[in-house]
Amino acid sequence: MAAVLDIRTLVLIYVGINIGQTVVLVYLWSVQRNYPPAKDWALGSLMFAIGLFLFSLRNQAPVVLSEIVSNLFLLPGLMLFNFGIVKATGREPPFASGVLLCVVANAVLAWFVLADPNYPVGVVTQNVVFLAFDIYTAYACLTAKTAKGNHTFRLIGVLFVLLAFICLWRVAGGVFDLTFSFSPALPRLFWIATSLISFPMITVLLTLHTSQRLQEEIHAQARRDTLTDAYNRRAFTEFADKEWSRSKRHGSSFSILSVDIDHFKLFNDQYGHQTGDAALVAVSRSAQAALRTNDIWCRYGGEEFVALLPDTSMDRALAVAERLRLAVERTTISSPRGSLNVSVSIGVAERSPHHADLSEVLAISDAALYKAKAAGRNRVVAAGREE
Repeated sequence: MAAVLDIRTLVLIYVGINIGQTVVLVYLWSVQRNYPPAKDWALGSLMFAIGLFLFSLRNQAPVVLSEIVSNLFLLPGLMLFNFGIVKATGREPPFASGVLLCVVANAVLAWFVLADPNYPVGVVTQNVVFLAFDIYTAYACLTAKTAKGNHTFRLIGVLFVLLAFICLWRVAGGVFDLTFSFSPALPRLFWIATSLISFPMITVLLTLHTSQRLQEEIHAQARRDTLTDAYNRRAFTEFADKEWSRSKRHGSSFSILSVDIDHFKLFNDQYGHQTGDAALVAVSRSAQAALRTNDIWCRYGGEEFVALLPDTSMDRALAVAERLRLAVERTTISSPRGSLNVSVSIGVAERSPHHADLSEVLAISDAALYKAKAAGRNRVVAAGREE
């Protein structure tokens, strides 16, 4: 009887911890509304806590409530919580298969509780579902390849491996009586005690992951122009400095495009600042679509943009610049006065070993841009070449 009371006490403590975990994860969801995994963690932990509380009423509440209704919350709650972690690793979890597994398991549990009572079959069925979700989550975490935070997921994966092992031991001891000369209640006690430690640790790690992600979002936003979503001048300087160092180290070349929207002040005065903003957005989107995946597109100031083209010689840069110019020329801008068009002038400069620093290359590309304007605009001019 003492062992049973100890288990029940541990379960109630576990319920309390899960409620605390739910509060933390609901708060995380409120902070990160645009992060789908946070919603899954919050709803999943809430459902799991409700199911665990109903399960703790065993032998005190009707069997339908403690054995059947509890699993209607426990199993889907665990699935949602675990699959939220899988989502955070960058994988798309098999929700349809998970729901089907929960439905089948709950049907089996209901049958062996009401129609043909069989405690061992119920324990095995419930734990097979736990094992399936825990092993899949452990695999997703241990093989995660995110930009940052891999160590966090590795640790979460190790905790899920431990939970899966303890779950197996619980089945071995509780159903097949493989207690290895220990107390028959020990596997259940150890399972609950391990869960008491593991789930709070997982919650802390998920909180850490969310905090890291939020900081990354703030950092990313600080590097973007709010109107056009192009990189801003500060970000361009960071990228260009790294590319300059890499270029000097490996003896490779890179090119810079200085891009300016033709007659933009007149366009703004004639059609209004809202239409002017729409033109900036349209030009930026068209330019980014015309550039290559490793090219860096930045709004340098006002109507002026700069593109950094790594590992690009002058001839290749000219081809990219001409493609960009044509893409902008074909772009239409919606306005109260109908569809409008703008054009751009582009100056191109290639970094060479005799250049002293980045500012010199920028000045050369800027000089080529002014030559393009002087030659009639809507054209590309390469520094050091005949127009």
